[in-house]
Amino acid sequence: MNPVVATSLINLGSNIVNKAFSPQVATPSVSKADFESNLKSFQDHPISSTDLQAVKTELLNSPELKNFLSNNSECTISVDQLSDGSVRILSSSGDFITLNQNSPLLAKADQFLHGSLELGKNLNPERTNSAILTG
Repeated sequence: MNPVVATSLINLGSNIVNKAFSPQVATPSVSKADFESNLKSFQDHPISSTDLQAVKTELLNSPELKNFLSNNSECTISVDQLSDGSVRILSSSGDFITLNQNSPLLAKADQFLHGSLELGKNLNPERTNSAILTG
């Protein structure tokens, strides 16, 4: 048998076995009531420029993001929200971290993103509905 074909078959079999036996991660469901309460909470508590800067400082100093930020120190770091409600911290290098519902930083990142969009500050001209955290 041709060694290239044999290697391809082995890789294919390995991929099938890995996918079949890998743990499935359930995506958290967000109800309409959760969305409405988050929207009302956001509308009732507008953010000021001072508050926005404090939230940004908290994010930059958080232990969860320290390693990511140090690995991407020369890059622009943006914050955007995914359709499931999670927030993505994205580097211009392509590296990213997704903060899901279980992350203690989710509320702060969400507050920074929406506050930036509301105030028109830190907007990323290259990414719609995205705020620049650093860079």
